[in-house]
Amino acid sequence: MKFRAPLCLLMLALPLVLVAAEDTTTPAPAVTPTPTPKVKRAPAPTATPRVFPLKRWLRALGIDKSPTAGMTATGFKGLEIGLKVDPPQVAVGETKQLKATVTLINRGKKIAQLDFPTSQRIEVLVKNSEGKMIVQWSEDQAFDNEPSLVTVNPNERLEYSVNLSTRDMAVGQTYTVDAYFPNFEQLRRSMTVPAGTPAPTTPKGTSGADAKASPTPAAESKPSGPSANAPKFREGKSSQ
Repeated sequence: MKFRAPLCLLMLALPLVLVAAEDTTTPAPAVTPTPTPKVKRAPAPTATPRVFPLKRWLRALGIDKSPTAGMTATGFKGLEIGLKVDPPQVAVGETKQLKATVTLINRGKKIAQLDFPTSQRIEVLVKNSEGKMIVQWSEDQAFDNEPSLVTVNPNERLEYSVNLSTRDMAVGQTYTVDAYFPNFEQLRRSMTVPAGTPAPTTPKGTSGADAKASPTPAAESKPSGPSANAPKFREGKSSQ
């Protein structure tokens, strides 16, 4: 019995000692993360475009593949096609004919051969805004029914010029000139031509030299029939 009282006191004091020990324990310092330094990167160098001053020389070597001005790459045997219509606008009642010039250039490295069933090389059509054909160039032309072959050497240029009548054109309408090589749908080019009224002329004064009547020039005779619209061909011309 004499040891019971000290034992009880020891049991009561032990929790107090443990609590005091926890309060006096030094807490571990908090770990602060070290910030990652930002690395400044140098800007990427800007690519300098290459300049080709000798474009014509590069074309001859087959390096420059960009189409010639006014030409369209067809993706067929390295050929480019172009179409020019003169005048670019029709003055109804004044412009009697349109001159259409079709150009073909071989930009490939190999010879391009084109087979034709007849002696006809090109066809040119004129259509109105509704798609109706009003002019077909070959309609009044004569061709030989013999197969023929046209060879276009690298950098060689072919030109075909034809005349088209404007008698069925009306003021305020827009027409499409469609030129192509028969039997080769890839070799086609079109452009639109508006039709308007002739430009007004400035009347001359009645004094001085303008008052004098000028002699009327003699009328020139013009050929009629198929030969009037016969095409002008220029083949075998080297490209510039």
